[in-house]
Amino acid sequence: MRTVRSVFLFILMLALCSVGIAFCPVYGAETISPGMKLPEFTINLPDSEETRQYLGLKDLNSFSVKQISAKLVLLEIFSLYCPHCHRQAPKANKLYKIIRDNQDLDNDIKVIGIGAGNSLREINVYRTKFRVAFPLAPDRNFEIHKSLGGPRTPFTIIASCGGEVLLTHQGVVEDLDEFLRQIRKCHEKQ
Repeated sequence: MRTVRSVFLFILMLALCSVGIAFCPVYGAETISPGMKLPEFTINLPDSEETRQYLGLKDLNSFSVKQISAKLVLLEIFSLYCPHCHRQAPKANKLYKIIRDNQDLDNDIKVIGIGAGNSLREINVYRTKFRVAFPLAPDRNFEIHKSLGGPRTPFTIIASCGGEVLLTHQGVVEDLDEFLRQIRKCHEKQ
């Protein structure tokens, strides 16, 4: 009885450590921050004419940030399994709506969510559960997430169309008005 309990606790600890490692920053990698360049990575979006039109892409389902037709790109790094991302989702939705409702911002800022460690099925669950209207892309093997230094989720990045990181935010955006003011400041400089 005692041996079974010890084995169970060992397996439980091993599983928890594995999950913790998956969401910790990549060893030796620096989390992306303002002033840095976005690393080269490819985003794969589900086939959607509406999404391609929103991002200003032709017949591409796979693209880089530099190919998006905008002055600024807002990348929202999330995970279906992150409780903080659940709290962030309504704020990201509201920010997206504010941007879409402002003609100047809508033309110049595009929003994309990247599901760290999430499959297409998982991002679709996230989209439905949180009523996300902006494009979401899977990052099933954490390739994009790792290239960004493995930040904890949620993690928001504002980058120029040339790939320069202008603003980042770790965690839930508590003061959306202040964050929007910072985004507008980045927008004015472009």
